[in-house]
Amino acid sequence: MAAYIIRRLLGMIPTLFVITVIVFLLMHAMPGNAFEALVFNPKIKNAAEVYKRLVAENGLNQSLPVQYIHWINNLIHGNLGISSSLNMPVSEAIGTYLPNTLILAITAEIIILVISLPIGLYQANKVNGKLDVSTSFVAIFLYSIPGFVFALVLIFLFSFLEKWLPSSGTVTPGIATSGSLGDRLTHLILPALSLALPSMAYYTRLTRSNTLSVIVADFVRTARAKGLRRPRVMFRHVLRNAIIPIVTQFGFDIGGLFGGAVLIEQIFTWPGMGELSFNATINRDYPLILGTTLLFAVMVLIGNLIADILLAISDPRVRYD
Repeated sequence: MAAYIIRRLLGMIPTLFVITVIVFLLMHAMPGNAFEALVFNPKIKNAAEVYKRLVAENGLNQSLPVQYIHWINNLIHGNLGISSSLNMPVSEAIGTYLPNTLILAITAEIIILVISLPIGLYQANKVNGKLDVSTSFVAIFLYSIPGFVFALVLIFLFSFLEKWLPSSGTVTPGIATSGSLGDRLTHLILPALSLALPSMAYYTRLTRSNTLSVIVADFVRTARAKGLRRPRVMFRHVLRNAIIPIVTQFGFDIGGLFGGAVLIEQIFTWPGMGELSFNATINRDYPLILGTTLLFAVMVLIGNLIADILLAISDPRVRYD
């Protein structure tokens, strides 16, 4: 397993290289840059000269290969550059915004697993029953709707109509409990639900189908023939085998939740990586765009690696030696 992990980690290097090259070319294909607004700012004297100086200081007047090699050289030394829009190191900006996205993604994943697994198991035990049919319809309906639609509906219901939960930010300013655990949790509920609901529907259907395929297996019939009670058969024999594809899907969802958080964070003004990358693109902040894209790519690749490792741990038949 250790040798396999090392091979996979080394294999990430060319993948990341290709991703950064594509993003670098697409980034420079966009019109304008972070300093062009200075030319149109009447409050700045000698704006054209200031613009040329800033472009030269940031190396934007060099050829694209030279700029890319310079960026790679800085990356090797742990330097992601300086954000032109935030006026701070890119690594520091990522360190500031990344924890909020991790909190949002982890909370969404917990909601997905805690709700989806029991519902999927119950559906498989009561297959074709009224509750199975109704919950399956709801799951398909939820899966077909994008997360940002859920976000708007939840904001309308719980923030504007009932005013139970806040619709933006991470804390409520101007109150005595601002920044407390309870205050932060109330701000976390709506964005986490918006991010979780589409995946929750998928996990429910996945749990149901996997459980149905395992229930008819010979070892389950043998366990029942020995007189084992149904709950013990379900949790010790059925769930242990039905959960294998779900465990691997959890690894793949790491990158998916990060990508899905981009729009959700914008809707809820959640200061995370999604908001950071969106603002970087709007402001043509090249170092920040490259830094956030590199992080997203790394998270997707690590998620795929975690999925393979979890598959080997949960299924003894799988070996990567």
